[in-house]
Formats: sequence, C-alpha cells, structure tokens
Amino acid sequence: MWEDPSEEKETEIIKKTAETIYKYDMDLVAILILESIKPLASVGGQFARFVVAPFIPFIGDNSSPFFATFQDKNNVERLIQTLEEKGRKDEEEKKRLKKAMKEENKESPKKGWRKYLPF
Repeated sequence: MWEDPSEEKETEIIKKTAETIYKYDMDLVAILILESIKPLASVGGQFARFVVAPFIPFIGDNSSPFFATFQDKNNVERLIQTLEEKGRKDEEEKKRLKKAMKEENKESPKKGWRKYLPF
C-alpha cells in the first residue's frame, strides 16, 4: 500500500508539483513554507499517511506516491530548487522583454501630449 516511487516517478511528481505552484504564482509563498517545514518533512509525511489512510479506499491509491516523495527532505529541497530555477528563468525573460520594449519605444515617435516634452 505504501511503496516508495522510483526516481523517475519522484522527478515527475516534483516537476508536476512545481508547475502547479508556479501556475498559480505561489512560488515565493511555497518556497517560504517549504523552507520552514523541511526539517519536519519526514514527520509530516508519516502524519499525513496516518490521517489519509482511512480515506484511501474512497480517493484511490494515487496519493501514496506524493506522500512518499515529499517525506524525504532531499525531495523537498529539489522542489525548492526547481521553483527557484523557474523564478530565475521567468525573471530573466521579463528583463529581456522589458529591455526590448524600452528599445522599441525609443525608436517610435512620441504620441499625444508627450510629443511636446523636451525629453
């Protein structure tokens, strides 16, 4: 019933979780919470298994790989690193787009009342 997932399955679960967190723009909050609960990850995983165990027949056995994955501190750290990496990539993309927009605006003439300003 409670079997540990393979390394590929763990990586897939971590990626999927990171994408879901990032999709809702909750990456900073998630990093803060994950950093604070990382020392208690194994205890939290065992407690979650204890609480969810009576409901497994109703919700299916799909939840056990998530509990097994995130009760390991190293996997929690991998999730944090994945979120930070996605944040850095997104920030670089925003900077690049902002720079492109700034260059585009320099080439285009001023419109409206701004065309009378000397700067």
